[in-house]
Amino acid sequence: EGRVMDHQKAFIKCFEAFGPKHNRYQVISDFALFGASALHNAVAFSQELEDDYLRTTKRYDRDELSRHAELLGTVVAGLEAGGEDFLGQAFMALELGNDRAGQFFTPWHVSKMMAQISLNGARSNLADEFVTLSEPACGAGGMVVAFAEIMREAGHNSQRQLWVQAWDIDPLPARLCYIQLALLHIPGEIVIGDTLRYEARQVMRTPAHYLGFWDAKLRRRQEHQTAALVTQESAKPATSLAPAQCASTVPAADQQFQFDF
Repeated sequence: EGRVMDHQKAFIKCFEAFGPKHNRYQVISDFALFGASALHNAVAFSQELEDDYLRTTKRYDRDELSRHAELLGTVVAGLEAGGEDFLGQAFMALELGNDRAGQFFTPWHVSKMMAQISLNGARSNLADEFVTLSEPACGAGGMVVAFAEIMREAGHNSQRQLWVQAWDIDPLPARLCYIQLALLHIPGEIVIGDTLRYEARQVMRTPAHYLGFWDAKLRRRQEHQTAALVTQESAKPATSLAPAQCASTVPAADQQFQFDF
């Protein structure tokens, strides 16, 4: 924990070095964009992300761009020192939370407690190939990072046995979440959009998602679930139903994946 705190202090010191020349919230937003774009495009190139990246770099001189790179290096060191919500804690330490939007990052010990409860409910599913986790308001990803840490402590491999879909309506925390999950090699996708309306504006899949061939794994699981539903329905006694009651129980091809918990 002491090593993590040292890296937190280094991150804050480097961030504060931008000084009054730049708006603090703009700096952290641009850092999130730089980090998420670089990590994503190293594995799956997106011209849209690249254009946003290059356009945003024009706000900074060479030394300031180097400072952004130093911030990302500090995050890498901090996550290696301990499996905590490094960026969420740094965000709150810098007092960048948006009170008016109800934007608060869950304390790490609370995240771990809730993750432990979730893992207890998912233990039976861990006997399968993997479990899936849906986080509808991910922030910087603290709850996901905590769940991955609880899995590790229980002897499971979150890099192989976990797939995550994390949403946030605000691009800033969604990109911070992407940075952390990408660096921790957690497979999944981060969606910038409205969870309640199920409206996605941008979807970024982590390097672990691509390198682990998770599209095929998820498709195979959905096919198995669909086949199981068909088998269950065919085994039921035939009954006479009114037309309005005959809705199919087989998931549509474009339906969201069914999550374990």
